Amino acid sequence: MLDYRIRVCEPGDATELCALFQHVFGKPRSLEEWRWKFDSSRELGASSVPHSLVALTSEGDIVGHAGAVVLPGWFRGRSIPMVQGCDVMIHPEHRGGFGANNLFTLLLRELLDRIAAQLPSAFRYGFAGQGPCLVGERAGVYERMELALDIDVETGSSAWSPWQAVPLGWDDPRLDRLWARRRRQLSLAVVRDRAYLDWRYGRNPSYVYHLTGVAFLGQLIGWVVSRSDGNRLLLVDVLLPAFGLRAALQAAASNVVSDDASAAVVWLPAPLRDRLGSSARETPVMVTAMSRKSPIPTPEAHRMLYYTMGDVDIF
Repeated sequence: MLDYRIRVCEPGDATELCALFQHVFGKPRSLEEWRWKFDSSRELGASSVPHSLVALTSEGDIVGHAGAVVLPGWFRGRSIPMVQGCDVMIHPEHRGGFGANNLFTLLLRELLDRIAAQLPSAFRYGFAGQGPCLVGERAGVYERMELALDIDVETGSSAWSPWQAVPLGWDDPRLDRLWARRRRQLSLAVVRDRAYLDWRYGRNPSYVYHLTGVAFLGQLIGWVVSRSDGNRLLLVDVLLPAFGLRAALQAAASNVVSDDASAAVVWLPAPLRDRLGSSARETPVMVTAMSRKSPIPTPEAHRMLYYTMGDVDIF
């Protein structure tokens, strides 16, 4: 087993890390995307310093990466950091080994130990494929919460419905007021205010998103972020009251559905999924708690965590 040096990511690593991403995942990651995700996210103020780690060989080559995006979070009525573990990748020639000799284990344990020391109140979580989830469970760094599901949403709402779609822009000041109102429903979630929406969707270099406000009897009560994905409309992010959720989603989807998109889907955690009562299909994505030294036990986090597709950067 080679000796590795682990350190915090530096700005000059980005080009080499994009090349490693292409080698590991078989698809490109541009410098613009990388910097938007790991650098621009720090403008939201949850943490001003980088926390992602890289592993280097004795020759100085980067062969591993464990990413950490720190976002403003909300937990039981107070602000906390939310740390999403992401882009965990090991060069194929440097995989293998057991226990402390496994580079995946070394990187993730080191990352979570540092986060626990630097951001002790932070909730750490991620969205892993089945294979990485199994590896993470064996390494004692991941615990499963639930499998994400594609939930079907009807389109074609009535013009006489009390639920109507209304235009919204990423800079609309009402977005902050909606977050202040809706957060009372949420126990554990990323802060979905105007600054977050502008960074995550308005300035996203990978996709073009549509922001739709939802009104009930003429009063704005929430929003839906969507984008087209071939023949499906993805309702990527949602901030709506629990009452009338099905009709509210239908109103938003009907407003933006196109001839190319024959179906609309959304992700929501189990309690809201059950409220919709719609058909759903399993995805390859497991919602995981990064449980090593976590301040919130996994069963408790599972009961509370609010997530959507928008918590995953591939959507």
